[in-house]
Amino acid sequence: MYMGKLILGGLIPYKDFFFASPPLQSYVLAFFEIFIGNKILLLKLIPIFAAIGSAFFIYSFVKEKFGELQGLTASILFLFSFLVLLTTDYSTGINLTIFFILGAIYFIEKDKPFLAGIFAGLALLTRLYAPFPLAGILVYLFFYKREKLLKFIYGILVVFLPVSLIFQIISNSNYLNQIFFFRLNLISGIGLSKWSVFKFFVLGDLVLIFLSALYFLFNKEKKKLILPILATSFSLILYIIYSDVYYLYFGLIIGFLAIFSTRFIFEFENSKNFKIILVVFLILFILLNSTIYILNYASASNIPFSNEISNFVITNSNSEDTIYGSFEITPLVAILSGRKLAGNIADSNPKNIMTSEFTMKEVEEKIYGVKFIIGKGNVLADGKLTNFDASTPLNYINENCAIVQTYPVFNDLSGNNIVVVWECETIFS
Repeated sequence: MYMGKLILGGLIPYKDFFFASPPLQSYVLAFFEIFIGNKILLLKLIPIFAAIGSAFFIYSFVKEKFGELQGLTASILFLFSFLVLLTTDYSTGINLTIFFILGAIYFIEKDKPFLAGIFAGLALLTRLYAPFPLAGILVYLFFYKREKLLKFIYGILVVFLPVSLIFQIISNSNYLNQIFFFRLNLISGIGLSKWSVFKFFVLGDLVLIFLSALYFLFNKEKKKLILPILATSFSLILYIIYSDVYYLYFGLIIGFLAIFSTRFIFEFENSKNFKIILVVFLILFILLNSTIYILNYASASNIPFSNEISNFVITNSNSEDTIYGSFEITPLVAILSGRKLAGNIADSNPKNIMTSEFTMKEVEEKIYGVKFIIGKGNVLADGKLTNFDASTPLNYINENCAIVQTYPVFNDLSGNNIVVVWECETIFS
């Protein structure tokens, strides 16, 4: 959202500020900010509408092949899957990516390969994990609809190629470095525990995974779903080769799991009272996932003190002062307080330091003269502060800054329990 604000201010990603993903999401946000400004709540509706659009494509795809009731069932299973509930309350790019990928698959099914290619190109311009399911589409077209393959590729190129070339030129070749070569450093060496992430996904959407497994074991007519099967299969390659796997990446396959689950459920459609049982199952599915989400995750990693910290910044700084800090909270404070981020560092993800995209010395040079630094870490029983991420310039802080505010953090998924605000003005006054 802050990057959208920078764009509206005339700045260009990759040239004027670092951005480790393709540009589309930031420009979508900028577009909506033209009309609604910095209204955070309204901007957070974008992933929800993207999820609804994805459900429409699932409904339409399944309806074309198997009928309206199956389309409705698959779209409900998708919308109320645990993954979708958990990833639509904040903007990560996965929801837009899913929307474009499912749109590509739908238009392939409607024999509109060029339009499908445009959707595929938009997916590529949103997130770099999009090529994996799209590779499945290419394989499908090569073996089953080869006469449509070139039109699909043309559709991709007409969107992806000019945009990429423009950004590569105007960014002085930083575009490819920031979105592609930077990612190569993440293929191996660092990242979360894949097993922990995979286990969380399996436990969260065990129903869809189990029903999908039964579909593959017992359904004898898989040819009608060969396209989503291939897209799913190629998505699995991402989880195998990429070390830095996040839970939201499984969003690439959750729509397909909803489709496979629906097909298995409807193996029993000729059974007595099937529709009644189906309605009961869907209600229980919705209630179970929604209840788990609301009770355990809806309030997780919230920032209930966002207005308090923003008001503190406003009261104790001038409009030209800058702030810097954790990417999880500082851009929000910048938007609410009307303060700029020091050095236009909107993406202070610690991976940037861990992969040597930036050095800490370069960060310190960009933020020199910053008014406030905001970090998220842990306070131990003896009062010692620790566990700040790699983007926190602790040496700079120790030499130039003093703690002025602390805010307790509850139910943080990363295990942190405090947000600290340092003031760094006194040495410059």
